[in-house]
Amino acid sequence: MENKDKYNAFSLLQFIWKWRKWLLIICVATFFVSAACSFLVRPRFKSTAILYAPRTSSVSKILLNEQNYNERLEIKALATMDETEQMLPFLNALAIKDSLIAKYNLAEYYNIDINKKGGKTKLYKTVDKCVTAKRGEYGAISVTVTDWDPQRAYAMTVDVIRWLDTIKNNVEHERALAAYTILKSQLDSIEHEIAVVNDSIEEIMNHGVFDVKLQSERLTQQYAIAAAQGNAAAMQRIRKEQDTIAKYGAKLTTYQDLEYNFSKYHALCKQKMMDAKMDMTTIMPVKFVIDNPVQADKKFYPKRSIIVLISTFCAFLLAVLVLLIIERIEDPSVRKDSAAEKQGN
Repeated sequence: MENKDKYNAFSLLQFIWKWRKWLLIICVATFFVSAACSFLVRPRFKSTAILYAPRTSSVSKILLNEQNYNERLEIKALATMDETEQMLPFLNALAIKDSLIAKYNLAEYYNIDINKKGGKTKLYKTVDKCVTAKRGEYGAISVTVTDWDPQRAYAMTVDVIRWLDTIKNNVEHERALAAYTILKSQLDSIEHEIAVVNDSIEEIMNHGVFDVKLQSERLTQQYAIAAAQGNAAAMQRIRKEQDTIAKYGAKLTTYQDLEYNFSKYHALCKQKMMDAKMDMTTIMPVKFVIDNPVQADKKFYPKRSIIVLISTFCAFLLAVLVLLIIERIEDPSVRKDSAAEKQGN
């Protein structure tokens, strides 16, 4: 088998040497043709920005979280993989694509008629090829724009990372507004309940009941003193006051507990509402820019040397294959064997 392999390899070298002139002509011709064609390809330039997502972009959580320290809510905390994956849909959102299409008139720039059937789909696919956002190493996000004009590629990259703040903040502000509206309604409801409870407490206090425990202890002491002195009038008066406390004391305690719990809930709603208002009215950067985009001074595509080498090598292989087939067809022994086979049949 080893001898056969050596023989086949040697035969192939003999074959290449035999057709060396034709192969050399084909390779040289392909070399110059591919080199000429590579200069016809319009060069593209690339601009790239490297971003990191923060762990949270909630202003209230970052700035108003002193009592319960959480490393996750540090303003300098970088994102984990989860936050990185959540940011990618914002970078690939149609809102950014539409903004790029409108600002740079990309339909005309790419010579795409969006009024034709499938025109918009073709335009979006073209933009997707030129503007990409991908997760890189260590949770970083790479935003890349390629274009025929290096200045345009740079400007589009800057706009993408700038509009990321706008789009993400708009989404978060919309949720913060909804939360603020809900909390405001809940705050109005709890204030009404507190007012009703306070009215009930005031009505009970008008009957002379202010502090059930303290008044009960005081009246008990006074009653004992009056009983020891045999003061029946005082004992009767104290009994009336004790009856009043017995009648309204439980209600007062219940209303006071309600007022305490409602006040705690009111304070919590107020705090949450103010947090939502801060998130709703404040714009916070939603990314860390590690590498800002720069204007390219060297083309990204095409790689002419690679095009020429691959084209020449492919032409060489194709020429060898074609010459092998031609030589095989023209081989007399092959034709003789084929004719004998036909006669045998």
